[in-house]
Amino acid sequence: MMRSVVPVLLFALIVASGYLFWRRFRIVVTRVLNSRSDEDFHIGSVLPRLRRFFWEVLCQAKVIRERPLPGIAHAFVFWAFCGFAIVTLNHLATGFHLSFLDYHRGFGPFYFWLAFVFAVLCAVSIAYLAFRRFILRPKSLGPTSPQSGIIAGFIFVLIVSYMPQWWVP
Repeated sequence: MMRSVVPVLLFALIVASGYLFWRRFRIVVTRVLNSRSDEDFHIGSVLPRLRRFFWEVLCQAKVIRERPLPGIAHAFVFWAFCGFAIVTLNHLATGFHLSFLDYHRGFGPFYFWLAFVFAVLCAVSIAYLAFRRFILRPKSLGPTSPQSGIIAGFIFVLIVSYMPQWWVP
């Protein structure tokens, strides 16, 4: 009985989340669609833009180059979230009894251990970035906001809560 209720409840929560997201995002979409057109706008060469996207966004090269230690910390957080996207999709699929990564067979064990390594790197990075923002407080970061502390706390708890599954059955 409970096994059949979980997918229905999960689906209802996904629909509710999608609706709440769309309520806010619709305002942004409407604003963009109603904006003045720019006659000089053109997409330009796609290959250099893809190369720049790969180097600056996926590799985080610009952030690392500008501030090496905070940059690599930010990169580890970004890369961990990229890796956790697949873990999250697998957890979501598991709620519908459609898991595509097995913890014990195939590619699953390697991927989950890789995610664990990035979880450790992300947790250390978040701790460092929070220490830097709230204790060292460089002027370049501007005034501190409680929201950044709350977000750092959420990220830290989320990432650290992934780790015990390797030791606790």
